[in-house]
Amino acid sequence: MRLMVIVACNLSFIFIDFVVTTVLYVQGSGLDIFTDDFQDFSLTHSVLDLWGTLIVRASLLLGGTAGVVWNRSDGPGRAANLSTLVVLAGLTVLTYALAKLLMFSEEGELMYDPWFLGLFSWTCVASVGTMFFWKFLTKMPEHGVADGDEGEDQERLVDQREEVEKEVEEEDGERRTSATEKKGAKGQPNSGATVGRLLSYCKKDSGLLTVAFFFLLLSAVCEPSFPYYTGQAIDGIVIHKSMQFFTRPMIILSVLALVSSLAIGFRGGVFSLTFARLNIRLRNLLFRSLMHQEIGFFDANHTGDITSRLTSDTTQVSDLISQNVNLFLRSFVKGVGFFIFMFGMSWKLSLVTIMGFPYIGVVSKLYGEYYKKLTKEVQTSLAHANKLAEETISAMRTVRSFANEEQEAESYYDRLLEVFKLNKKQALAYACFMWSSCISELALQVTILFYGGHLVVTDQISGGTLISFIIYELELGECLESIASVYTGLMQGVGAAEKVFEYIDRKPTHAADGKEAPGSFSGLVEFKNVTFAYPTRPETEILKNVSFSVRPGEVTALVGPSGSGKSSCVSLLENFYSPQGGQVLLDGRPVQTYQHNYLHSKVSLVGQEPVLFARSVQKNISYGLEDVPMEEVISAATRANAHDFICSLTKGYDTGVGEKGTQLSGGQKQRVAIARALIRNPRVLVLDEATSALDAESEHVVSKKHVHKNTASTVDTQRCLCVCVSDRRLLLPEKCEWEGEHEWGWKGGRGVGGGWNKYKVTAWPPTMVLQCRYFQLQLNSSI
Repeated sequence: MRLMVIVACNLSFIFIDFVVTTVLYVQGSGLDIFTDDFQDFSLTHSVLDLWGTLIVRASLLLGGTAGVVWNRSDGPGRAANLSTLVVLAGLTVLTYALAKLLMFSEEGELMYDPWFLGLFSWTCVASVGTMFFWKFLTKMPEHGVADGDEGEDQERLVDQREEVEKEVEEEDGERRTSATEKKGAKGQPNSGATVGRLLSYCKKDSGLLTVAFFFLLLSAVCEPSFPYYTGQAIDGIVIHKSMQFFTRPMIILSVLALVSSLAIGFRGGVFSLTFARLNIRLRNLLFRSLMHQEIGFFDANHTGDITSRLTSDTTQVSDLISQNVNLFLRSFVKGVGFFIFMFGMSWKLSLVTIMGFPYIGVVSKLYGEYYKKLTKEVQTSLAHANKLAEETISAMRTVRSFANEEQEAESYYDRLLEVFKLNKKQALAYACFMWSSCISELALQVTILFYGGHLVVTDQISGGTLISFIIYELELGECLESIASVYTGLMQGVGAAEKVFEYIDRKPTHAADGKEAPGSFSGLVEFKNVTFAYPTRPETEILKNVSFSVRPGEVTALVGPSGSGKSSCVSLLENFYSPQGGQVLLDGRPVQTYQHNYLHSKVSLVGQEPVLFARSVQKNISYGLEDVPMEEVISAATRANAHDFICSLTKGYDTGVGEKGTQLSGGQKQRVAIARALIRNPRVLVLDEATSALDAESEHVVSKKHVHKNTASTVDTQRCLCVCVSDRRLLLPEKCEWEGEHEWGWKGGRGVGGGWNKYKVTAWPPTMVLQCRYFQLQLNSSI
C-alpha cells in the first residue's frame, strides 16, 4: 500500500510539473511557440531552456520510481546512493534559473514579464520538489507485499523470510540495547538526533545560554556593519573628497569594533563554561550507566575500551560540540547579517553569490559523512591501543618478570600504526576538501568581480559599493566555510557521541532490581538444580543440575578441582549472573528478588584476588559504608588478624595502600579484604580461597578464631588441603557428572590433610545432591 501511495504521488507531481511548466511557457499562444523558439533560440530572450528543465526533472523521478518498483529489494538502497547526484542535478537547475533571471534583468521589460516570473518561480519550486520526492523513494520499505494475488511462491518466500527474521530477533533480543532501536533503516544512528540529544543535556544551563546568545547577537549586529562603513569611508575620500564624509564612518567603525570585541569575549567565556558542564554530565551519565551494567558486560568488554569511552570520547564530544556550536551560531548570525547588507547593495550580485554556495555545501556534506565514518574507526583503534596500554601497565610486574618490555612496546606501536593509517586517510580527505573548497570560492570571487565590474561600468552600482560587496562576500565566504567546518566537526563529535550513547543507553541483561528486604534473615543457602554457563562462553556448562544447601550456623567448605565451578557458585550466590536453569535461594527466596543493597549487606564476599583501592587502609576497610566509627574498623581488622601489621605501617590506618594495594603483600591484602567483609557483620560470609596467600599460622587464626564469629553461615571454597576447620564439606566433582557411588582416598603424606580416610560421595539424580558422608582429616598436632 505504501509503495502504491509513493508511486501515485511521484506520478502526480510529474504530471502537475508538466502541465504548469507548459502553460507558463506557452502563455496561451499555441504550441507553435515550441517551433519558433527552437529555430530562433536566444539565451537572453527565450525561455525554451527553462521548459527543458522539465525533461531533466521528469526523467529523474520517472527513472527512480521505475527502478524501485522493478527491484523492491535493492531499489531504495540504490536510490539513497544516488541522492547526492539528484541533489546536484536539482542545484544545477536552480543555478541555471538564477542565471536566466540575471540575463533577463539586462533587458528591463523582459525582467518584469509575469509569465517569465511565473515560469522562473515554478522552475525553482519544482526543482526543490524533485529532490523532496526523491527522498520518498529512499524511505520505501525494501520488501513489500504487493496488493492482490502475487502468487503462492512469493507469499511462501515472504513467510519463510519473516519466520527466519523472527527467530534471529528472538535469539539476539537480549543483546540489543535501546541505542540500537534508535538507529535508522540501515542500522545507522541519525546524526541530527544525536546532536539534538547532546544539546538537550544543556537545558539546565538555559540561563547561561541565553546570556551567551545575547552577546552573540550583539557581536553579530556590529560586525556586518564593518564593510558597509568601510565602503562609506572610501567613497568619502574618492568621490566626495571630504574629511567630514570620511571621519564620520571611521568613528562609527571604532565604536562598533569596541562593542563587538567585548561581546565576543563574553560570548566565548560563557559558551566554554556551559560545555564544560556538558562534559561533566556526559561522564557522570556514562559512569553511572557502567555502574549498573551486569558483570557479564565487563567480562565481554575490555577495560581499555571502556576507559577510552569514559575519558577520550566524552572529552572529544564536549570539546567538539562546544567549539562547533559556538562557531556555528556566530557564523550563522553573522552570515545572515552580511547577506542582508549585500542584498540591499545589489540583489544581482547577491544572486551570483547564491549560485556558488550550494555546491560548497554539498562538498562539505560529502566530506563530513566520510569524516564521521573515519572518526569512528579512529576512536575504535585508539580504544584498542588504550586497552593494550592499560593491560600492560596494570601488569607491569609480570611483564618485567618475563623480560617482555620490548615486545609489549612493539605491540603498542603496531596499534598506533593502525591509528596512523586512518589519520593518513583523514589527512588526504581534508586535503581534497580544502582543494575543492578553495577552487569553488576562487571561482565564485572571480565571477563576482567580473560581473560587479560590469555593473560599475554600466553605472548600476558605485565603485565603493563594489568594494564593500566584495568585502562582504569574503566575510560571508568565511562564515560559510566555518559552517562547513562546523558540519565536519559535528560529524566527528557525533561519531564519538554515538559510541558514548551506546553505553549510556545500554540496559543490563541481568538487572539488580529486586525489592525484597525482609526484617529477619537466617542465612539458609540453597542451590536447586542449577545449570550455569558464562555469557561469554554459553556453549560451556560450568554447572549442570547442581543442588546443595548451606545451613545456618555451620562453616561449609565447597571443595573440588580447578574448573569444577566453586567460584561460579559464589558468583551466582552474589547475584552476579543468572543461571540458565534452576534457582539459587536465600531463606527460600531467589537471590534476584532481594534489594541490591540489602543482599550485599547480608552476604559478604572475599574473592580469590581481592582488589584494594588507592586509598588509606581505613577507607578500604570501611569501603561502601558511611560514617563508620574507628572502633568498628579496628575491631574488624583485629578479627581478620590485620590490626598488628596495620599499626606497624608508617601512618597506621591512614597509610595509603597504592593502586590495587601494591604497597601491601599478598597476605596483607587478603587480611584487609577480610576485614572489609567482616565490618558489615554479614549473615553469610563467602570466602573464595581468601586465605591462599596467608601462612599456616595466620590462616588458622583467621579461619578458626575470628572470621566466622557472628555469622549465620559461611561458604568457604577451598582446595582439599584447607578444609580442616569446616563443619561440613560439599564436593563439586569436575564437570559435575557423577552417577552412583564413588570411593576416594589418599594415603600418607605429612602436614595438613595427610592420611585421609576413605569417604563416599553419593548422588541422587536429577538433583545430584553432593554431600560428603564421611570426611575425616587427621591433622598435624602442630595445628
